[in-house]
Amino acid sequence: MLELGSFFGFSTIVMASVADMVYSVDWHQGDAHAGQYDTWSHFNANVLGYGVKDHVTAVKGRFEEEVPRLHEEGVRVDGAFLDGQHDATSVRRDLDLALLLVKPGGFVAFHDYGRCVQTGNPGFEVTQVADEFGVTTVVGYLGWGIYDG
Repeated sequence: MLELGSFFGFSTIVMASVADMVYSVDWHQGDAHAGQYDTWSHFNANVLGYGVKDHVTAVKGRFEEEVPRLHEEGVRVDGAFLDGQHDATSVRRDLDLALLLVKPGGFVAFHDYGRCVQTGNPGFEVTQVADEFGVTTVVGYLGWGIYDG
């Protein structure tokens, strides 16, 4: 699995409880949406405390620097979970980066799918980009689709 945006690591923990490996990429300084403060120590404490450390490769850095590096190292994943910044430009960038690692036939999941200005979430443009990608399944605020390569 590839995770772009982990914050305190709770989604990381859920994925790592069932995945062989989660490559969790985050610069751990937050953003205007999530709040801007250092989350690195909280993330590591949570991953360790929930007993999934052996299933997590934590990558501290910017997506646009770290994902191409993982690609060059030959990392390929069966799926990606996108939970970075929620404006359309950022979501498109994150999707393009994730697709460097997702194997054909793998999935891409979008956090906060369905949240938008009309639902009281200004600045949330995940749904627009996810629909362009081809979301086929939605549960709550999670939408995902298959990458055909």
